[in-house]
Amino acid sequence: MMTAHPLAPLKQPLAQEPDEATAEQAMLAALDPSSPAHSQASAFCEALRVSSFGWKVCVNLAANAARTAEARFVALQVVEDLFSSSNLPGTRYVSLPPADRALVRQSIFGVISRSISTDTPIAPSNFLRNKFIHILVLIMRRDYIPHPITNSPPEWPTFFNDFLSLPRTPTFTHTFLHLCASVHDEVASREMSYSAETHTANILIKDCMRAQGVPANLVATWFQILSDALSENDFATASSSLKCIGLYVSWIDAVQLVLSNAGFIEALIGFLSPTTANQLRMGALSCLMGLVEKGMLVPDKLAVFELLGATSRILESIAVGTSDGANGAVNDNEDDFEDLGCKYINLVGMELCKAWDMVVDTSKVSSSSSSSPPSISLEAAGMLKARLLKHVQKILPHAVRVLRSEYDDVSSLMFPFLDEYLRILKDCKKDGALTNVPSGGANAEYLGVEEAKVFVDDSLVGLLGVIVAKMKYDEEEEYDFVGGGGDDEALFFQMRQTLRSKMEVIMLIDNDMFFQHFTAVLSNTFDAISMANHNRQRVQDRMRWSEAELALHLLYIYKGPFVYVNPENAPTALNGILVKMMQCNISAYPHPSIPLVFFETVVKYGLFFNSVNGANVDFLPQVLESFVDARGLHNPSSSVRSRVYYLFLRFVKEIKELKGKLKVYAGQLVEAIKDVLYIIPPQMQQPGVLANAQKQLLGSSIFDNQLYVFEAVGFLISLDGSASNQEQLLQAILVPLMTSMQEILDSAMYKLDTPENPAVTNYTRQLITAVGSVSKGFPDYDVTTRTSQSSPLWANVFKQALHRIILVLQTLNGFETIRESARFAFQRMIGCVGEEILPFFKPLITAGLFSHCSTKELANFLPSVDLLMHKFKVAFLPILNEIFVPLVERIFYFLNQVVSGHDELNEMNDLRRSYFNLLNNIFVHDLMDVLISDTNSQHFNTVLQSTLHMGGDPTDPAAQKLALSLLSKMVAVWGSEATNPLAKPVVPGVAPPPAQQPATTVINGLSHSPLLENAKYWKAGMVTAAPTKAEKKAAGTGGKEIIAIGLGGRRPLANFAKFIYDSILPLLFEIPRNPKFNIADGAAQLVVFEIANCHKTILIVQGVEYLRVLDEFCSLRLGWSPEATREFEQALVQLSTRQFQAALKVAEGFTSSLFFLSY
Repeated sequence: MMTAHPLAPLKQPLAQEPDEATAEQAMLAALDPSSPAHSQASAFCEALRVSSFGWKVCVNLAANAARTAEARFVALQVVEDLFSSSNLPGTRYVSLPPADRALVRQSIFGVISRSISTDTPIAPSNFLRNKFIHILVLIMRRDYIPHPITNSPPEWPTFFNDFLSLPRTPTFTHTFLHLCASVHDEVASREMSYSAETHTANILIKDCMRAQGVPANLVATWFQILSDALSENDFATASSSLKCIGLYVSWIDAVQLVLSNAGFIEALIGFLSPTTANQLRMGALSCLMGLVEKGMLVPDKLAVFELLGATSRILESIAVGTSDGANGAVNDNEDDFEDLGCKYINLVGMELCKAWDMVVDTSKVSSSSSSSPPSISLEAAGMLKARLLKHVQKILPHAVRVLRSEYDDVSSLMFPFLDEYLRILKDCKKDGALTNVPSGGANAEYLGVEEAKVFVDDSLVGLLGVIVAKMKYDEEEEYDFVGGGGDDEALFFQMRQTLRSKMEVIMLIDNDMFFQHFTAVLSNTFDAISMANHNRQRVQDRMRWSEAELALHLLYIYKGPFVYVNPENAPTALNGILVKMMQCNISAYPHPSIPLVFFETVVKYGLFFNSVNGANVDFLPQVLESFVDARGLHNPSSSVRSRVYYLFLRFVKEIKELKGKLKVYAGQLVEAIKDVLYIIPPQMQQPGVLANAQKQLLGSSIFDNQLYVFEAVGFLISLDGSASNQEQLLQAILVPLMTSMQEILDSAMYKLDTPENPAVTNYTRQLITAVGSVSKGFPDYDVTTRTSQSSPLWANVFKQALHRIILVLQTLNGFETIRESARFAFQRMIGCVGEEILPFFKPLITAGLFSHCSTKELANFLPSVDLLMHKFKVAFLPILNEIFVPLVERIFYFLNQVVSGHDELNEMNDLRRSYFNLLNNIFVHDLMDVLISDTNSQHFNTVLQSTLHMGGDPTDPAAQKLALSLLSKMVAVWGSEATNPLAKPVVPGVAPPPAQQPATTVINGLSHSPLLENAKYWKAGMVTAAPTKAEKKAAGTGGKEIIAIGLGGRRPLANFAKFIYDSILPLLFEIPRNPKFNIADGAAQLVVFEIANCHKTILIVQGVEYLRVLDEFCSLRLGWSPEATREFEQALVQLSTRQFQAALKVAEGFTSSLFFLSY
């Protein structure tokens, strides 16, 4: 269909109505981008479209056959715009005066009626004819029913009669069939999505058509056209008439108008004969699909199925028609019929499943309803189920035939029915699902209960067999087997995934049957391979590679349960299958599809090697050998090797419980794969020129996977029981890497790099990263468990490597990749080297890790400091004290930069959060003295002010939360001296005072108890809390958990109380008053919690004094009434932190006097 060129924006409205010639000239210029007047003409056409008179010009132009087809088409587009629904609830057309609507109606219908009367085409081109018919249908939509705005009577209630009264010329036939299809699309199509207003109008149109008897006239006309077309062998027209019948039977009285015509039904089914013209066959099948899909009650649906032979005669005709297709003797038209036939089978299956659901739902209502008579008895429901199952039994072989198709796109046509049918089978397998199905033997009309149960079981077995067979590779196709084989392979992998989901449904329905079939397929495959090995035959002569791969694939996707030993300590069937897999040595099958899926499988079943009383561990050498030879790490395919690198690491870690057995092979494995650890250096092509940058990039991608092998080697070396062997093996791996680093430094090869091709720098990065990956494979070194003062020998090797890395960093610290790799290696060594790594931390920083880093790098580095604090705590304090100021200065340097762009903003936010995480962790690990040491005290105020600033900044809620959490920790540590007498230090040799209810203090009319909650986490050993509910009740707490207030800071800091009252307290009330603070935001809820927690912490530390300050602050600074202040303090004292958070959330701006009435 031709479309108009996009129109230019309107610049000024048209002053007067143009003539047809001018409009035509502008339309043609607008369609021609090469025209000098193209832009001006496009603007003119747009002005014509929106003007109040443009439609009238275009109606006359479109009706004028003397005008060009292209101009008439553009004019019809302007007319079509009258019916646009952009101005709901009405359109421009329904807003026109009746006379103008009549002009449009008469002009469009006049063109069509004249062409029919004169038996001439509506227009010389199809696109123009289609547009005329489409606009005529749009007119019918508005004028055939009452006016949507004024509700006045319809203006064209005789639309269908007027059209049917036209002369029955050949042009009438084609136009009528086209019109019927267009009316269906606008009014009743199930594939279209209609708005609520359109749907209501569609219902009214169909009701009006039924009331006028229009469907009967339409059917009679279709029958007449069909008869005439068949007599003239015009199969195209006959097919179109049959398709129209199929479209309309969904909402007309099909039983009375179509199904009652026995002659038509017989002829319709006869049209399916393979000797019939393909067009007519497709039209007949489309019509039958409409009849099958028509909604009706289940008994009526079954009657229609039996009348049509929907699951017998029709399916047999389709099967006859597709038999040649199986032998390849098909053409394109026959392929179309094949596809339509598959869709028919799927449709019939879906309709049977829908009918089953209707019976189940109706019987449920009948059995549960006692107040109203049932719509269907349970016995009747059972009979309907039996009849439905009989139809399913008939259709299932045809559905299976489609599923078995060698073409996946054909098989997938049956998936909707397969999904629904599996759901029905699941329902049938439930206890009592077939209780009301009548008993009896074989019957032509229904399945007896015994036969039904057998059919259900056989269906599951058959479908499972088909699904498994469809998962097999097509050996005539070419594959990459690792996902790089192109679109066809990707589609096959997608098909496998779809089939897997359906197989898992069958497993859920009948797990015993599934596992029996599953084990049979695998056993047959593994036994055949074992037999070939035993007879010294070529294994591929006994078992095709696609079948061997399928067995491994099924084993890989099996979802368990993964039980290898039963309660009697005997091997399970799954264990037996895995034993057969190992015994047949399937990994040696000579085909590239086998190794990778084998390694995926042994990784998944890693625990198998440590089961059955250790018997399976004997297969470990076989698996390890396959990993390190040409099947795995030395595979000729780089794609396979890259994946095996990762799987090898997974496997050795999966069987880490077999350390005693694995360490025997550790040295041999390391020696066997030393060549795999070789990092390819940049190749020197000529002086000053390095290898191609694209090759270097490819090498980097391969190297990233190679790192898994380095980590696996580290893990294997760590298993060796001999310290000297560990050192030797580790040196064998790391010394070549360190030597290469030194050679780069000594020869200054890095100077040959260019910004476009930093080959040597990238190679150096790989060397450093490899060292870090090896250390990652080692376990954490626990200094507390060592038996001597000396560190393990392998730790010394890592320290040597770290020293070499620092030398490289000193020289190449201007490269981000070098800094990143050095940070990576250091972080990975922290665990295995232990506390002895601390002396390397400052040299690493001074070597350029700080001075040349970016915002992102610094944010990524701070977690390393957190890790050092976590692992070494006080031992790290001197170093932290020394680097704290330079670290904070570098952080503030970046935080004070002007941000330009979204990426920079994200990096800035990440750094800010990392900074406050660092400060919080300083308190968590009890290293807060570093902030007030002589070295750093001059920057203490900077830390405080930055924390206050971030605490009041709602633009980054995550950082704001961290800042408020930090303020709470500061209060807890540096708050005032304890004022609660129960918090006084316990004097050795002196018994603590008995637990009793402390004296209360009255403030603002409220009594406040100094002892309100358990404080065991506050000052251990200083508070004797009532441990039992009875003691708490005796102490006057009502048995509730209590908080002690006035406990003071753990390390009181002079004048910090003033900071609490002058800075922290105002901040807690300023945050919710900030216009940018969105209390409805989920992240803001966490901020509110921290506000509540900070209030509670200050109360615990400062005690009654805080309540006095609050009383003054709320009245003088906030202007609260005494009642509001009292309620706030009461909520603060009596509610838990979570409850107080909720109270703050519902309090508008934290000023409401209704804080806790609901809590």
